[in-house]
Amino acid sequence: MATHPDNYIGRKKGEYELNSVSEEKRNRNRSIQQKRFDETTVNFEDGIRKIDFILCYEKCHIQNDDNIEQSGHGLDKISDPSERKKTKARRKFLKAIQAKGNYRLECETQHWKESPDHKTYYVKVHAPFETLLRGAEELNLRLPIKKNELRAHSQREKIFLKMGIVDPQVPLPPDNLKIDNHFSAPFKYRNRNKFQRWNSDGRGRVFFSSAQRSAITEHILLRAKHYCSENTDDQQGLGALLLNGTFSCAYPLHDGPYKVSEMDTGGTTDRQFLYKSWAHPKNWWKYQPLDHVRRYFGEKVAIYFAWLGYITTFLTIASVAGILIQIMGLIYTIWNNTISEEICDQANRKVFYMCPLCDDKCDFWYLTDSCLSSRVALLFDNGATIIFACFMSLWAVLLLEFWKRKQFTLQFKWSMLNYEEIDETLRPDFVDKIQHYIRDGPKSTMPKRMKRYTEVDRATGETVYILPVWYSLPKLLASFSVLCVMVTLVLGVVFSIILYRAGVSGILYILVATYPEGPSVSDVTVSISGAIFQLVCVVGLNFVYERLAKLFTDWELHRTQTDYDDSFVVKVYLFQFVNFYSSIFYIAFFKGNFVGWPGSYSRVGGARLEECATYGCFLELSIQYVIIMVGKQIMNAVLEIVIPYVKRVIKRIRKKKQTEDDTYTRWERDFYLLPNQPQGLLYEYLQIVIQYGFVTLFVSTFPLAPLFALVNNWAEIRIDAYKFIADLRRPVAARAQGIGAWYYIMDIVSKLAVITNAWLIAVTANFIPYLVYTGLGYDAVQKMNYPNTTLGFVHWSQSSFGLQTLLNDSVGSSSAFPFPAILELKVYDEAGNVVTSSTSSSDYLVYLPFVNYTCMRMNGCYNVTNNRTDGFTKSQWKSVFTGQTESTNSKNTKCRDLLYELDDPNDIKGTSAIKRFVTADMGGCFDATVTCRFRNQVNATGVQASSNKESATSRPISYYQILVSRFAFVIVFEHVVFILGGIIAWLIPDIPKTVQDEIKKERKLGADAEVAFKV
Repeated sequence: MATHPDNYIGRKKGEYELNSVSEEKRNRNRSIQQKRFDETTVNFEDGIRKIDFILCYEKCHIQNDDNIEQSGHGLDKISDPSERKKTKARRKFLKAIQAKGNYRLECETQHWKESPDHKTYYVKVHAPFETLLRGAEELNLRLPIKKNELRAHSQREKIFLKMGIVDPQVPLPPDNLKIDNHFSAPFKYRNRNKFQRWNSDGRGRVFFSSAQRSAITEHILLRAKHYCSENTDDQQGLGALLLNGTFSCAYPLHDGPYKVSEMDTGGTTDRQFLYKSWAHPKNWWKYQPLDHVRRYFGEKVAIYFAWLGYITTFLTIASVAGILIQIMGLIYTIWNNTISEEICDQANRKVFYMCPLCDDKCDFWYLTDSCLSSRVALLFDNGATIIFACFMSLWAVLLLEFWKRKQFTLQFKWSMLNYEEIDETLRPDFVDKIQHYIRDGPKSTMPKRMKRYTEVDRATGETVYILPVWYSLPKLLASFSVLCVMVTLVLGVVFSIILYRAGVSGILYILVATYPEGPSVSDVTVSISGAIFQLVCVVGLNFVYERLAKLFTDWELHRTQTDYDDSFVVKVYLFQFVNFYSSIFYIAFFKGNFVGWPGSYSRVGGARLEECATYGCFLELSIQYVIIMVGKQIMNAVLEIVIPYVKRVIKRIRKKKQTEDDTYTRWERDFYLLPNQPQGLLYEYLQIVIQYGFVTLFVSTFPLAPLFALVNNWAEIRIDAYKFIADLRRPVAARAQGIGAWYYIMDIVSKLAVITNAWLIAVTANFIPYLVYTGLGYDAVQKMNYPNTTLGFVHWSQSSFGLQTLLNDSVGSSSAFPFPAILELKVYDEAGNVVTSSTSSSDYLVYLPFVNYTCMRMNGCYNVTNNRTDGFTKSQWKSVFTGQTESTNSKNTKCRDLLYELDDPNDIKGTSAIKRFVTADMGGCFDATVTCRFRNQVNATGVQASSNKESATSRPISYYQILVSRFAFVIVFEHVVFILGGIIAWLIPDIPKTVQDEIKKERKLGADAEVAFKV
């Protein structure tokens, strides 16, 4: 094996040192070898041995003698104990990994003076072929034994083969990168001659892919035990040395640049092929080259992209169905919508005189003012939603069932069947903390501490570190408490948005009251602004809680990285579930369902609960749903595109400032790429699973949601691919059989989606009430009672309340009149149409339905100067209700007394509380027969005259029919969908028949190889 002057070589007493090389010789060697040290170099300086891993560390700033780092002599000259300990540990570690044995590695070091930043050492690590073979056996890698000739073509492939053309959606690799399917078996060193070796040079350059080489090398580095101190028995691998700063980074190399250069003569690399056919945005419509992704990045990354691509494919089907449903809703709204026709019919204007939507700021209003908004709401709230909800529930079942088949096929194809995870390395942070717990304290009690934090593994007999239950349980409870506090904070944000809507809606109502669609404009504006405010809070709380979750997960001190990731996932997903979906759950299932009715409103702290618009909460729910879902997608795109780009630009600027030479080695270029996150693909999975919840849990609210998710996933695949290829250092190839716990989370969400969609249709939509209305003959009764009108379902679904009942609900307030909005009355003409401010005149009279004008005129309260017979002008009515009188006329005070009495008769300005309205039987002119309408089915008999204002209101039989029908629909819908889903899952086998045949053939070949070895 060739050596290099910079390699560690044996010295006296087996000590390993670095040969000292003069600076002049280094510069000369660098000049001679410059062509080989370009960005495509992935080998040692001999041009033969492949670089499998890079370790880097910074030179000691306080040392002046380079021989301290190279030879180890003069460590006492380093005054900083921490730096001295790191230098010694680094030398011992490098000595350990190069020791003779089955797992020997070879190293070559680039001096800091040759680095672009003039401070970083690069240690290049190479794994000899024998080491790779031993490591492959220990990792239980499955390697090819024979080419697979049984592979069956898919129906799509058969069509293109029959046509004799190439499928344009399938990327075609160059000849040197083509991948054949092989049968495989677990590698055994003793059977090594039975495995297919694609060349026989004995150096493992093709036998193992670069991803497999780096995985084996990292496995050896993580388990390279050494003694970092002569006084302790702290055994550390690479993970511990990275944690304490002995090494600043460690990473495998990319296979050269990702862009093909005209100067390249060595053929296309895997990285270049993946960038050209996968990561480039122009390939958004092509299939992913998953086999090449797996060969370059490993199974764990490849399975993520396979899963993401599979969901994207299924979203295409859901998107088409959603578009068709939306078109049906549009047709229904335009041509056959009796509900919107009833609301928009101006002939029904005075019939639909609606009760105020809030106490202090809201006025009486006409339902016809919400014509446009009701039409928009009915785009989503129509009979087609039940079809789409049922379809999407079965779609989720099909997705998971077919993914199981796809996942099993990939497991076999990528030699991951029956894969058993080897004993996972303990987290360096866990080992470090346990060792400190054992060391710290009196020596006399060390055996007791050793017994407390260690135990004997029954399987291996080795002593392993543990964390006692009494130590971990309080930390888990504290983490759970923090989660509960943050969830409470989320619910507090939802409540604050409710208060925001209540406060702002009244103000907006006054501002837009005189405009067409005034109440609807106010509702939609408040809904949009509230949803945006909710989105900002959601993102902010996520930012805070993710850092808290990481802090507490670190504090919990988990043994392995898998335990750490599982704990972190549970915390973050539960919080994000509540954070993203809580406001949607509130609007869908709670808002407007517990508000009470006029005269007996439900209140919290004296304030009325939020009420849905007369056309329901469905439009507001759709607005909230779209803004949070799409807003989250946009913000994620910004985080994944803009922020990495800014970081990349900053690193380039720093790199240019550090050296004028623009020629960098491959390891130097990879050093300036962004490091991989410790959580790996966790955030990528989390983002898509949250999106999956949006698509399934509330999809009946917005049928175009799958389309938005589809577009997002198309972009997500290419963004993530580009990130892995061009922005990030190459991750160490990791194996995985599937997507792990995320599959079970999606399965739970799918089942929950059936329930949420059933209740959405039953409670929030108008489907069930309209079904009762038409199915039980109420439509015929309406036609008989209101012939030659469009009054139908909307009129039937509402209740009428006497204005006295409504207004007396506010008796006892400190206002001069219970509805201050009356002071800003709308101006109507004789036809009852609103007169805009630009054309309003003092001659126009204000229409107040609750005033008996005949009574007022007979009692002398009539403005004879206007020669009108139906009321006062706006300014005169304002004077009436404020109790203010003109110096020459006291008529307004008299008119006020005909409408209501005050507790203090001497309070001519009416600042005291109202006692009661004066009706006709009391000698007053308040028309108690006038009613306003309310969206609910209630038999109102008014409020009893008592101090407690007990309600004497009952429900009609139709209310209970609707209630029973809703429960019945939920039960039937859930059972039908669950039964159909179970039948589909039973009919679809988890393992395709072709794969079963290939598995049998592979087992036979593996058995033959074992028999041949024994013979």
